[in-house]
Amino acid sequence: MKESKEWVRQPMVDKAADEIVATRGCAVTEVKPYQVAKHLGCEPNISLYAKVRDWRRRRLDEAGTADIEVSPAVEAGFRAILDRQNAEATDHFMQTVRQVGGDLNRAAMLRVANAERRCDEAETETAEVLELCQKAEEELADANVKITALAQALADAQRREDHLRGRLEQCQMDAEAMGAAKPEEAPVEAQSSDEKSTADTPAQQMLGLSDPESDRQ
Repeated sequence: MKESKEWVRQPMVDKAADEIVATRGCAVTEVKPYQVAKHLGCEPNISLYAKVRDWRRRRLDEAGTADIEVSPAVEAGFRAILDRQNAEATDHFMQTVRQVGGDLNRAAMLRVANAERRCDEAETETAEVLELCQKAEEELADANVKITALAQALADAQRREDHLRGRLEQCQMDAEAMGAAKPEEAPVEAQSSDEKSTADTPAQQMLGLSDPESDRQ
């Protein structure tokens, strides 16, 4: 895809549009913004559309009201039919013809303006949809980043849990092995219920979880 050229100026657009009219022999109203963009070698955008519409409006203003020329043969025939009518009737006829041509031209201009208005509305809606799509893509990218980070954090937590679980199981196995190594030893002195509750188990000693109160005694 070609990169849109924001540096395209109005004179460049005018020249390109005039060249399209000259090359294709088409009317001013038939020149499309995408044709101008292709002629300039850039992507069409809202700015380019506005410049093409400005060029089209100025060229139509320069054209003015189209005059409908009456051929000499038609004029001579009309003068023959009117016979001895004076030049005032002929001038009135010519004025009527020009007025009809002007009405037709104004009607065409109104149709063009209406079409341009609908085109502008469509372009605005398209721009809004593109903006929403871009925002959705950005939000999706952010969500993917967060999901990746959460997945990594979950994996790290799972590894830490597995590591601690292994240490705990090893401590329990060591404690059971130490208890099995001295089955016939009898306690020298019975401990009180308070002392038993504060005594550290082998697992607590291995994990460094001894009771602070027992350490002070």
